[in-house]
Amino acid sequence: MTEPRRHVLIWVAPEFLKSSGMIQLFTEASIFLPPQNDLDEYIRSAEAAGGFAMTGSLAEANHGAGIWISPVNVPGLELMIPWHLVKSVVTAESTQSSKAFGLMSELAQSGAAAKKQRGRQPQ
Repeated sequence: MTEPRRHVLIWVAPEFLKSSGMIQLFTEASIFLPPQNDLDEYIRSAEAAGGFAMTGSLAEANHGAGIWISPVNVPGLELMIPWHLVKSVVTAESTQSSKAFGLMSELAQSGAAAKKQRGRQPQ
């Protein structure tokens, strides 16, 4: 059984955008669409902000060369961001509801039923 991938938000140094190959990859994969005829302004904005954010699913965090992420909207694609360009990483797991069972389940169901009945009574 495979472990579900965690969501990841990475703050990346602006130098990452200066590679024309990376811009081409991002554009073709629809990871982001740079502003028409204004890519230089986009890069200047990233430099002024100290970087830019990328998000996706965490593919591999323990690789020696960098962190691997998979864009949510591009199934099967994995990108490596070299560690020297990664400024920070935030991960989160999808929330999973707690399962109630036994007496707790009955209490939860009776509590929900009582709330519904109170909501139906005329005031």
